[in-house]
Amino acid sequence: MEQKLGKSFLIEFVITEINVFYYSLLVWFEKTKTADQNVKSFTYHRTSEMKTFIIVFAILIIGEGVLFHYLLQKWNEVIAWIFTVLNVYGILYLVGFYNSAKYLPHIIREEKLIIRLGFQSSITLDIANIKQIARAKEMELGMKIPKSTYYSLLKLDTPHYELILKEPVEMQGSYGIKKKVDTVVFRADDRDAILEEISLVKTVCCRDKVN
Repeated sequence: MEQKLGKSFLIEFVITEINVFYYSLLVWFEKTKTADQNVKSFTYHRTSEMKTFIIVFAILIIGEGVLFHYLLQKWNEVIAWIFTVLNVYGILYLVGFYNSAKYLPHIIREEKLIIRLGFQSSITLDIANIKQIARAKEMELGMKIPKSTYYSLLKLDTPHYELILKEPVEMQGSYGIKKKVDTVVFRADDRDAILEEISLVKTVCCRDKVN
């Protein structure tokens, strides 16, 4: 698509919509892939509030959809069905987001670390570019996330680690959103394992540079 249409918002929009429908409807039929020995993966959805958040909002959307469809149908049936379709899409988006979090874990491959938040966003880092790893502080209610920070979790969840980078890196978001960040905040189900792996690779990188 990029070869024919070039990089544009349209392409990014289409890719995001494909992700929504793939992870909400089609991923259930995907065969289990053989694990790559050179890739270390780390889940982040199991101990997250993501599932509860999605269930609650899905129930609210269904309840709202039924009520407003009934009310709008008395006024304009076409608008009532448009509203209902948008509600169905909202549910598909939530289901797709949760499934993408399951199927798109954080990974460490060779000397790179990929931090993700489902299909919504991701960042690829050279582990050698990590200046410091610190315990992340919890976000206070109403507190804004700095523009230079990639916050790779729901605000309902507790962040585990904060990566401070030597050089800014571009974060990729859905619908073509991109921004340069110098701090990455994330969580992982096995926080100790991912920290150990990052530290191990970082140590090897530094040793290779010295040699």
